[in-house]
Amino acid sequence: MNHLYLICLISPLLAITSCGTGSSRPVTSPVATLSFGSDFPANTQNTRSARHIEKSGRMRLKTRHLKASSEKSVALVQTHRGTLATSSLTESQYDATIRVPSSSLEPLMESLRTLGKVTHQKIEMDDVTERYLDLQATLKNKRALRDRLRKLLTSAKSVKDTLKIEKELTRIQTELDQMEGKMKAMQSRISHSTLNLSIERESIPGPVGAVSKSVGWIFGKLIRLN
Repeated sequence: MNHLYLICLISPLLAITSCGTGSSRPVTSPVATLSFGSDFPANTQNTRSARHIEKSGRMRLKTRHLKASSEKSVALVQTHRGTLATSSLTESQYDATIRVPSSSLEPLMESLRTLGKVTHQKIEMDDVTERYLDLQATLKNKRALRDRLRKLLTSAKSVKDTLKIEKELTRIQTELDQMEGKMKAMQSRISHSTLNLSIERESIPGPVGAVSKSVGWIFGKLIRLN
């Protein structure tokens, strides 16, 4: 196999990779109904209507019973099929990073409102449909190119040609691995939302708070005198 023949075989294959990010794919139009599923539907009509949304939330509460509220929050997270990614409890504050199915984000936040006084609440939504479709198309084309290079490798007639094809195959496989990692990460963010929760201990106002503060100050003085 001469080099000219090898180039003629590989060049059309390399051209495939430009299709994933081109403008030939119809642009999907926004719709009012949002779909939060992680799997892209195979049906053509569903493909044009489904949207891929990444959601995240932030919530801050105040309560006089910090430990009890933090424990109740953990129970509520489990009830809504969520998990704690991180959590920490101090004398004055409880912080948690929660991963929860996207469809359960709002119901969970509504349940958490019962634990204290809400001081801040926010939900952010990012429509990543176009990025998802572009990455999906590029992955399809890269896989097709990889498979054709594998077939071409079996028909190589010289060591030099074999090495050239193997080098290109390695490059394509590396790009594929990176893109598949990006796709998995995107699907995870679509299917599960992140909620950052903070619960602060609320100081006791009025005379009761003043008495408690005074008792604490006197007790501290007695300890130092002893």
